[in-house]
Amino acid sequence: MNLTHLQNGIQNIKENTPQIYKDSINISASLFFLKNKMYDEGNEILSNVYNMNQTHLDVLSTLYYLGDENHTLSPTELYERMLFSSGGMTKILKQLEEKKYIQRVENKEDKRSKLVQLSHLGKEITIKALGEVLELEDTYYSKLNKEEQKNLQNILEKMLN
Repeated sequence: MNLTHLQNGIQNIKENTPQIYKDSINISASLFFLKNKMYDEGNEILSNVYNMNQTHLDVLSTLYYLGDENHTLSPTELYERMLFSSGGMTKILKQLEEKKYIQRVENKEDKRSKLVQLSHLGKEITIKALGEVLELEDTYYSKLNKEEQKNLQNILEKMLN
């Protein structure tokens, strides 16, 4: 889908079902389209360059930025923060462990479970991959000047509160 398709679709909603049309659909559809476009392009970079997907990077970033000083969290803490089921998280962790991006370490507080720790390679990959994704996102936001970027941030934060 491109921007013209999006605009035509909204116009069709307005003309064919005016009883449900709201002006806010223009904003919601644009945000949705932009998010999907950045996500898809980011995923393409992650897949082609790092042989991973956005979910993998989200897990690695969570360990790097929200883990303890050793970049470690329990699987429960990870899937609570990532909004995954424990089964889904297990699959992702297995994939990341096979790539040597994470390692499972002993849990001194609960011998029945193992903690998830970002490996040295995982730290390097997280920084490189996240840097490339953020660089991509910046190409979209750079179309706005600094004041417009700040205004957009304030508006979105206001809506999220």
